[in-house]
Amino acid sequence: MGSFSIWHWVIVFLFFGVPSWLAVRSAKRTTDPVNGPSGFGGWLLLLAIIEVVGLLGTLAEAANSMGTYARYSSVEGGQLVFVGEAVLSFALVVLQAVVVWFMLKKDRIFPRLFFYQWIAIPVAFLLDVALVSAVLGVGVDQFLTTEVVVPSVAMFIATGLWVWYVSKSVRVRNTFIHQTRVQRERFS
Repeated sequence: MGSFSIWHWVIVFLFFGVPSWLAVRSAKRTTDPVNGPSGFGGWLLLLAIIEVVGLLGTLAEAANSMGTYARYSSVEGGQLVFVGEAVLSFALVVLQAVVVWFMLKKDRIFPRLFFYQWIAIPVAFLLDVALVSAVLGVGVDQFLTTEVVVPSVAMFIATGLWVWYVSKSVRVRNTFIHQTRVQRERFS
């Protein structure tokens, strides 16, 4: 157990190396003296890496939680909670995959989708708490422990800072808005 086998290195490479390579490969760094920087670079490159790694992490978390959902089968109403949480997890994975897709395509809809992804964090949390509380008859105060609330609030704040960056950045504006206009003019 103390050794770090080749398979661990493969997993580390797949988890960090491939998303980083994809982001760097799709990076088209230009600095226009009039409009400013565009393409994946600087903080936008870091955001791209975080988004891709975050999607992989969300997929892994959803796969690991399937074992947790199996415990609900013995409880009355547990199947409904299982299906509800599975649908909620699937919706979040799909939303995150769509955001990553439009980001890598450098589509102008990415900033709006990224904002929706940010809003989905508290919405999913509240829907999950409401579902489990209503179906299983468990008090909401039992769910709102520091182990549950603090990571969700921290993720919401951190993503909010990235939303602010996406809304104010010249690089983001040039990459996702101005660049698509130039591409449309080329193909017209």
